[in-house]
Amino acid sequence: MNNFIQYIKDSFEELNTNMTWVSREEAQKSTVVVAAFTIVFALAVAGIDWVFQTGLDNFFKRF
Repeated sequence: MNNFIQYIKDSFEELNTNMTWVSREEAQKSTVVVAAFTIVFALAVAGIDWVFQTGLDNFFKRF
């Protein structure tokens, strides 16, 4: 148990002293880029799904 507590303490020290954090503005810009890409990707997947669904519906209506 003592090793675990020491690990947690060392982890916090590492985060506070040795990590380089991006600025708030850069983090916000990155978040906007990721959100925009996610929306575009979701719309692309929905479009492909619609094309396949429509194609399959038309295919099975013929039989």
